[in-house]
Amino acid sequence: MNDKQDKPAPVAPPAYYAPYPYAGPYAEENDEINLLDLFLVLVRHKVMILTVVVITGIAAVIISLLMQNIYGSEATISLRSEEKGASFSLPGAFGGLGAMVAGGFGIGGGGTLEKLEVVLKSRALSTRVIEKYDLMPILFPKEWDAVKKAWITKGPKDKPPTLQDGIKIIQKNLLKVNRDKKNNTISVMFEYPDPETVKIIVDYYLTELSETLREEVLKDSKDNQHFFNKQLEKTSDALLREKIYTLLAGEIEKETFALAQKYYSFVILDPPVVPDIDKKVKPKRALICILSVVVAFFVAIFLSFFLEFLGRVKLEDPERYKAMKDGIFFKKKTG
Repeated sequence: MNDKQDKPAPVAPPAYYAPYPYAGPYAEENDEINLLDLFLVLVRHKVMILTVVVITGIAAVIISLLMQNIYGSEATISLRSEEKGASFSLPGAFGGLGAMVAGGFGIGGGGTLEKLEVVLKSRALSTRVIEKYDLMPILFPKEWDAVKKAWITKGPKDKPPTLQDGIKIIQKNLLKVNRDKKNNTISVMFEYPDPETVKIIVDYYLTELSETLREEVLKDSKDNQHFFNKQLEKTSDALLREKIYTLLAGEIEKETFALAQKYYSFVILDPPVVPDIDKKVKPKRALICILSVVVAFFVAIFLSFFLEFLGRVKLEDPERYKAMKDGIFFKKKTG
């Protein structure tokens, strides 16, 4: 018997026997085809993409040009060097009471700059500025009739803006207060459509900040002087009376110091100025246009793929497309 004839022919293994899927040059070709398909989708809808981008760009330019220019005037303030020194001298000179006075005075410790910031952002200071300088017509010019000097009301239920509305719009949109911890300064900026008004209102805020701090110190000084004078009437000990006289002299000196300064407790390092007509802070028209075009481009790409998906469903599964058309996207209202 021939061994070659008796030996069975080898059998090819089944397709499922391969432990790994076939990886060859066609894998890369499939990836390239997928990328090409995506590119072809964009090419087929290029007119729509270009139309959306162009229309959005034109609309962004028109809308940005119609926006009102907003100007800003900024001032930079810092603590007075005399008060920095006073924060160390008062507690040492007057003992425990001196430390108490320094803390109530707004000097001493590390909280003075923080106090300036808090007062500038406070509702009380905004209320004072609005009421003293009659800023409500400036804050709400569209609701104010400059000829009749009265608020414009369209009906009995239409009420004029209140003081609370003025405080809200200032603190939320117009007044910007920022503290620079590194340089120990505070910047105060006011934003408004009129360049001259912004400078004037920053001056108002600085003036009333100074007056608020000054009035607080003068009131405390008057109360302390009254207390020390009462103690002098009750005390006959010479040594104790000498100490009270020293404290009383310190209060008088503090009162004089507060009255002598134009801006109490702080100095203006960089005063506010009237901005040039071309130096607006808002709107950023170029940025608005660029962002609008970029967003429109990506929205158009998404829309092109969505339309491609609908077209493919329409060809491959007409029933599903009809269900989507009638039941989701284009369903007619029935009576």
